[in-house]
Amino acid sequence: MVLPMNHAQPHWSQTSARLMNTCPRAWALTYGQPRRSAFERRQNWDTRPRDLDELVLRAMRQAWLENISDMYQRKIWTKAYTSKVMTRRVHDALAEHNMEAPVLLRQQKIERAVKQLRQLGALHALRPMTGGEAKRWAFFDRRDPVDIGDLTVYAAPDLAVFHQNRWTLIRLQFRTPTVNPLGQQLEHLLAVQWALNQPGFPDDVGAFRLKVVAWRGNRWLEHHVDVSPQSVNQALALAHQDVQEMRWLARWASADPTLESLPLASHSRHCIGCLHINGCPARTGLAAAKEQQEKVFIETFQSEPTKSANTA
Repeated sequence: MVLPMNHAQPHWSQTSARLMNTCPRAWALTYGQPRRSAFERRQNWDTRPRDLDELVLRAMRQAWLENISDMYQRKIWTKAYTSKVMTRRVHDALAEHNMEAPVLLRQQKIERAVKQLRQLGALHALRPMTGGEAKRWAFFDRRDPVDIGDLTVYAAPDLAVFHQNRWTLIRLQFRTPTVNPLGQQLEHLLAVQWALNQPGFPDDVGAFRLKVVAWRGNRWLEHHVDVSPQSVNQALALAHQDVQEMRWLARWASADPTLESLPLASHSRHCIGCLHINGCPARTGLAAAKEQQEKVFIETFQSEPTKSANTA
């Protein structure tokens, strides 16, 4: 049984926005909950990982935060210590979520994650921190929100480095989405909006540079994102548009607690590993589920005179 959903105040995050665009029904089940405090949202950020890859990815980001925190205190991790932290993180996460994985496969993924973390330190973008050259820099947790007007945004940069009278905001992508590159750029630009609304940072767009460090294939690639008042405002407008859609979707879910009328996934690949597949109309096939949903819609909303005309 699906319980009625209370009207929630949607926030903007990459995870929420992408889920809404890929499967509105899954978004409603994941985010259509009563409003919670920022602390409670942060504490309950992680749902059960869909698979071992996602679990290791989360463990790697947690290990990165530990690493950069120690680096801030001038403590340098060895390869052996990085491996120890990753192994502990993965094993703890498997136990927490009651998941199992073959020992060999688990070890292979841990070794790849350690290699990925170790390569970060050699990148040009991070060299000022790893080499101790940067005099002013800071690191952030992606789960730290900022309120921009009536909008709560999760778009923190991973790092901020002050150099040549400007702040360079750096965002790390431990996995790089293969779709909607324009949307990704606008998402990254929200990091500038995040900084503009944080105490301690300038309130001038011209005071920031933006760099993205993304893992593609088996290596890290760096690229700059052009920052201008127009592009930063466009990114914020995108976030407002997404949240407006989320509010509408939350009201829709409240009006139909069964969720039977909510749009399903945009592609069957989004159903693979979905945490909400049990009980979903698409569990036996997305195309057939959409056809049945459309049939019910036509039968429900078609007027009696139209029905008569069609069957005469």
